[in-house]
Amino acid sequence: MSAHTFYLKPVDTFFFKGQQISEAGNDNNMFGIFPPRPNTVYGALRSAYIHEHIPFYEFEQETNLEVKKWMGTPRSLGDFRVTYCGLTYENDLLFPLPLDYQVIEKDEKLQAYPLQLVCDDMPSSHNTGWLLTSKIKEKSKSSTNLFMKRNDWKRNILSTSPVDHLYKLTDLVTFENKTGIALDYEKRTSKSSYFYQMNYLRFLNDSSLYVYSPISPDFDNIHLVRLGGENRPWILEQKEETFKLWNKDELNILKQKILQSGIAKIILLSPAIWKNGSRPKSYDGNTVILPNGMKVKLLTAAIGRPTLYGGWDIVHHRPKKRYYMVPEGSVLYVQVHKDQVDNMIELANGFSFSDYGNQEGFGFAVVAPVQH
Repeated sequence: MSAHTFYLKPVDTFFFKGQQISEAGNDNNMFGIFPPRPNTVYGALRSAYIHEHIPFYEFEQETNLEVKKWMGTPRSLGDFRVTYCGLTYENDLLFPLPLDYQVIEKDEKLQAYPLQLVCDDMPSSHNTGWLLTSKIKEKSKSSTNLFMKRNDWKRNILSTSPVDHLYKLTDLVTFENKTGIALDYEKRTSKSSYFYQMNYLRFLNDSSLYVYSPISPDFDNIHLVRLGGENRPWILEQKEETFKLWNKDELNILKQKILQSGIAKIILLSPAIWKNGSRPKSYDGNTVILPNGMKVKLLTAAIGRPTLYGGWDIVHHRPKKRYYMVPEGSVLYVQVHKDQVDNMIELANGFSFSDYGNQEGFGFAVVAPVQH
């Protein structure tokens, strides 16, 4: 048992289905979703490990103790755990742009400016009085699906400085449209109303999916994983790497900034499923409890629009219960007392902060400073 990092690269084009109907007899123009949800990648790795070791009927019988230990049973998960699913570009890890940045376009180039945290005693529906404001009057662009290389992300977040180099999805993938229609094999003609179009994706510039598992069996003999629509093959590369965001010097800077301001940011690097929609279930209207037991006051937040998370339960043959999922890049601002700073720093390099799906990679969050 050890920590592993997995890199997944598609053999050919790929796509990930969303909530759209894709059965024969429906006219469809499907765009799918990207990046894929963490549970999709977790499930593909889990299935690849199971099929490498035993037939699926043996997995249902729960007779192989080693597979059962790591991958559980059809009704429960085992010890295998994923904490973070991300993307790489030009062999460098990408992080989502935090949503407390305002994005504008200048000379056909996107730039992002940090919002300012201010305390405002004017009447408001937000009871803490803390707000995120901007002095920039230009028209804003959407800040979703924008990414930064890891070192650029760290430098800008530590200094709370503007961002002048952002990556869009079109920098990572190209779109290839596929058109299809069902055939009537008896008449040897096409079927009416059985037409579909689907946008397939292809990675650019040596991009890949990045998966970090702190508790994992050895996948060294598994070289292909079936992932996404049509169970297309992906090449799996395993490395014994540990995810670490901040080094020792950066942690010291982070600690001093939190001591000075008394405030920290919690930034989601992957989407989270929270029981209360845009707030975790531990939020009581004033404070929130973090996974290490810390109770901190929630001052304000920059939360992206939640989307529906669901799926199909293949064991019980029915739809899974649906939840609201907040996107990666969402940010919580919390008040940290001096006696809590060391505990907050212990979380700085990453922790799971989701009410559902922690083991599958949802809600991976890190801690960052606030300029106040």
